[in-house]
Amino acid sequence: MNLCFLKNDASMKAIRHHRLVDLIKLTLIGLILTTLQNLFFGKTLDALIFFGGLLATSISFGLAQYKRLESAASLFTLSLTTMMVIIHWSDSGIYDPGMLMYPALIIFTGLLCAPWLFILQFIVIVINLSFLILAEAQGWRISPIAPPGLPYWLDTILIMSIVTAGVALIMKDFRQAVLSLQAENMRVSKSQKEVEFLATHDALTHLPNRVLARDRCAHALEISRRNQQKTAVFYIDLDNFKTINDSLGHDAGDRLLVEMARRLKSCVRQSDTVARQGGDEFLIILDQIQDAAICTEIANKVIRTLAQPITLKHLQITATCSIGIAVSNRNADDFDTLLQQADMAMYRAKAAGRNAMRIYDESMNTKAAEQLHLASKMRTALSKSEFTLHYQPQFDLKSGQIIGAEALVRWRHPELGLVPPGKFIPVAENSGLIVEMGEWIVQEACRQAKQWHDEGLGGIVIGINISPIQFRRGDVEKLVADALRLSGLPAELIELELTESLLLEDSDHLKVILQNLRSLGLSFSIDDFGTGYSNLSYLKHFEVERLKIDQSFIRRLTEDAHDEAIVSAIIQVANSLKLQLIAEGIEDQATLNRLIELGCEQGQGYFWSPAIPAEEFKQFVLHHRSQLSAS
Repeated sequence: MNLCFLKNDASMKAIRHHRLVDLIKLTLIGLILTTLQNLFFGKTLDALIFFGGLLATSISFGLAQYKRLESAASLFTLSLTTMMVIIHWSDSGIYDPGMLMYPALIIFTGLLCAPWLFILQFIVIVINLSFLILAEAQGWRISPIAPPGLPYWLDTILIMSIVTAGVALIMKDFRQAVLSLQAENMRVSKSQKEVEFLATHDALTHLPNRVLARDRCAHALEISRRNQQKTAVFYIDLDNFKTINDSLGHDAGDRLLVEMARRLKSCVRQSDTVARQGGDEFLIILDQIQDAAICTEIANKVIRTLAQPITLKHLQITATCSIGIAVSNRNADDFDTLLQQADMAMYRAKAAGRNAMRIYDESMNTKAAEQLHLASKMRTALSKSEFTLHYQPQFDLKSGQIIGAEALVRWRHPELGLVPPGKFIPVAENSGLIVEMGEWIVQEACRQAKQWHDEGLGGIVIGINISPIQFRRGDVEKLVADALRLSGLPAELIELELTESLLLEDSDHLKVILQNLRSLGLSFSIDDFGTGYSNLSYLKHFEVERLKIDQSFIRRLTEDAHDEAIVSAIIQVANSLKLQLIAEGIEDQATLNRLIELGCEQGQGYFWSPAIPAEEFKQFVLHHRSQLSAS
């Protein structure tokens, strides 16, 4: 803003300078002609007065050339005023044609000079005219009336020509100023419209933003109430947009968003609203609908339309979406409530495998409230040490010896009792509590393992589950290093259990973390192998030591030929890659025998023991070792 003012000030000074120079040039020409005219007609005194004005005006011109604007303008206007005063008192007085110069002098001074000089000039002219008129009225001075002749005509024409030329120059500036002001007004008006548009629309897709969507939704709800109909809000999230944006670049991501916006608008009526919520999220507001069946029809149309391939950087990309829908009713009759409900339904659609739609119902809110309530209790439980670790023993299937244990967290709430891990672990991951909980698990498992080691239960490797969220949001490397240092536990007695989903990210950052952890002496295993996107390349890329066959394949091993084929294939892969293999969920002798026949060497499950508290685990190990020794 200050730069703009500086530029305008500089521009005004430049205009004033050029205009002053032009007026001085005109005046110089006029004074030269007037001086010559008076000499020609024998008016020597007038010629000398005009010559004096000519000299002063020439000095003003020199000052103007040296950019001394104020000095030049002051000398120019004051010299002309002084010259005219002398002419009037020495010649024709109030009847002199020079009286025509006074209004022009006042105008020129007001435009070109400082305010104080304008006021001074006005006062001088008024005083001069007042004394002239008073002198004439009292008879102190009698002004001769020049007969209309050639000299009078020349003086009048010359003065009028100079004044007219000066006014023409000023009018030119005025017209240019008006045109510039009009252009500036148009620019400001355009900018104001753009600002107003951007305040209510998305800059990239030009769709209404959340602010305008709220207003449109309120209007739609009002019309729907009046017509006893309903309004629906769609919450649309593009699946895997981040992957496309990161791999192809932000320009390609922006093109995708623009195209998705265009396709969404093609799926609805003119009266409906398509808005951009932010990022890769869009909203659709349907007004005056009869029932949810219409929503299902439109949602399926949106899914089909958005799934059409789009070419980005010579690649055909298919962008799917997850849609949550909320329909207005007596309990949900405002934008915020409908948006919240549609958001919950959208996450249900994502949880169902994405590229799907879900319509909100009350059970979603009940479950969300339960999870929120449970998350609150978990925060309290962490501070009150309500969590404990249980340990499930792991066996060498051939020798029967206990070779390790898996540390599993348990929560015994004073009111809720024993809360199943399948209930509170997902809540911990969704709420971010898994990071804090994971830190406690690592520290407690290392402490307990060190205690057993000191008590003579050496050689037992403790497996600790690490959530992918801990790798993304926590400092796993520092956590494990600190836990080993504080406990004094040898690093080879700890095995970190990783998920397939984490390894599939295949990031350089993850590889560095795992390499640093391995340098401490830790080993790694892949938990629940076979249930995710099993990819043999990461087995080599990340150099894991052990695979854990998921219990879902083990429980029906002796009953389902397909499960047996899968387990057999996993065992062959592990043997080929020289990886250790452990089967989870062994519950009977028949399953154990079959696994031994297939070549599996390690196992854990209820056949031997469930996960048990630390003290019970110690007694179990001692008892088991005594039995082996006795046999």
